Amino acid sequence: MKDTILWLQLNERNVSDGKDLYSSITDLNQWIKRNSGLKLGERARLYFQLLVEVNDLDLPVHERLLFLERMHSPILNIISKLSIKYSGSGLPLAGDKIKFVEMVNTFWSEMAKGHKIIIDDLSESHFFTPFFKQKEKQQDLTCALYSVIYYLNAQLYSNYMLYSCCSDNVWRDIHQVYRFASKRNLINKIINRQFLNEKNAEKLELTIDDLYKKVLLFSLANPYHLSVSEMELLWEALNLWSKYTEVNINTAKVLEREYPFIIKPYSDQAPFSNYNHHNSGKIADLDLPDFNSDSVWGLETKKLIAHLETKNHSTEASAYFFERLFRAWMGTNIRKLSRKELIEPVVIAIGVSCISQFLSQIDISPKILKLEEEKNNTLEPTSSVYSFYQAYLVDESPQGSRLKINHHSEKSIFPDMGEVIAIKHADDNVQIGYLRWMRETQEGNIELGIEHLSIMAEPVQLSKSSYTQQNKSLAGQDEIENSSVLDSFVFPGGKEHRYQPILFTHTFIEKFYNTRTDYLKLTHKTGSINIRLTQKVNEVLDYSLYLFEKAETMQLTSEEKKIKAAQFEKMWDKI
Repeated sequence: MKDTILWLQLNERNVSDGKDLYSSITDLNQWIKRNSGLKLGERARLYFQLLVEVNDLDLPVHERLLFLERMHSPILNIISKLSIKYSGSGLPLAGDKIKFVEMVNTFWSEMAKGHKIIIDDLSESHFFTPFFKQKEKQQDLTCALYSVIYYLNAQLYSNYMLYSCCSDNVWRDIHQVYRFASKRNLINKIINRQFLNEKNAEKLELTIDDLYKKVLLFSLANPYHLSVSEMELLWEALNLWSKYTEVNINTAKVLEREYPFIIKPYSDQAPFSNYNHHNSGKIADLDLPDFNSDSVWGLETKKLIAHLETKNHSTEASAYFFERLFRAWMGTNIRKLSRKELIEPVVIAIGVSCISQFLSQIDISPKILKLEEEKNNTLEPTSSVYSFYQAYLVDESPQGSRLKINHHSEKSIFPDMGEVIAIKHADDNVQIGYLRWMRETQEGNIELGIEHLSIMAEPVQLSKSSYTQQNKSLAGQDEIENSSVLDSFVFPGGKEHRYQPILFTHTFIEKFYNTRTDYLKLTHKTGSINIRLTQKVNEVLDYSLYLFEKAETMQLTSEEKKIKAAQFEKMWDKI
């Protein structure tokens, strides 16, 4: 063992004593076939034991490479089955779920380690003289370098998908393996090993350079702020898109040309925005202790952005998603906060159901957040599923908020990206918005990113108007007999809605609302009025936004009209 070029933190390899599992296997393919019928846990234990043993043995390069090639598909199959055990689970993951995550990470790590050993074995002290005359060894080395980045990329991707922190030393090893390959002009060599080709990338002929740029771009797209489906779509698309970017490992050129992103190859860090690219600062602003030809690398993304803006993307990504990617890959998505490090206790409701309970029936410590029931509250209790959490407002801007939840004693969170969330402040002010990202911190807390729908809203309830029930036969009335009360919000509309009030309610309203002549009863803690929906302006998940107006009924007396109108105006005084 040499391990003097890449500092790969490898252990000393030993000669087999004939007692290990590997020595007992005469035909690896047959052994894998025999064990394919075992239970998942036992099969995973055997495969992992075999990987660890082989990585500890002193084997010829060709034998080790052949072993790893044959183990590739069975290991990926095991990882896929283990991942199902925690896929779609609420965060943070419980103890048994975490064990499956750790097992997946160790499989990726051990497969990468096996190829690191091959790199180490081929890295003789006289590396440049006889080696490149041996074409077979050059192919073996290129395959090993490619494989290390492939498995470490997969490990990083797995962590991002769980919104968890990246494993230690993974970024450092990726940077160093790429540097090693670059110095030996191997980064653009085509890998002919079919076992490493991804299903959708067989015709793309990915190189070491492509794999490296793929994970750089993925990390720079703010994956913690993406939904799982967006991450999956982006990861696949980067097989093609990564070809339109450029990596330069010459520090002088990187600084001179002001690359938008900087990489510190000797640290265990992902790439980050080059602030000097946008601000006229000094080189010292990068806080780099020393500059040489490859102490700082740069990633250029201009060609990629131009390609995405002009070519057919051939993906299912929305225009909004592309807009976010453009901002991220141009290095211009640094959000300016109106208030920094703001720590304020709040209560949040996920799913925005049971607004009556949200108004009056929650008793959560600290007492400042206790929601007292008002004497004149006429809202009825409902039986919808709901979740309340005590949270802390950490950062806020006009566009959104960042919340932190101490989740050690709470139940797991199961919201979807784009789900509606209501935030109630200590002063009873209510905000509503959409969940745009979620991640788990190193301390075990959950952070949520909320995009504001309205920074001032009033919870209300919507039900069938007594006038409507008496004079009309509503379709599906039996079906909704026990669900005639809907929890909703009202808030002031903007210029595009001619500043009319907007009703935010469940799409279920359409099951018992037929025409614009049907009246609905809108109940607020200040009173109730009959309303009529006039226009549907948007729809989000299970919720719809409507413009509405007061409904005048023939049955109301002149005095009743005045009372109802006064109640309506009183409700809007606060907004």
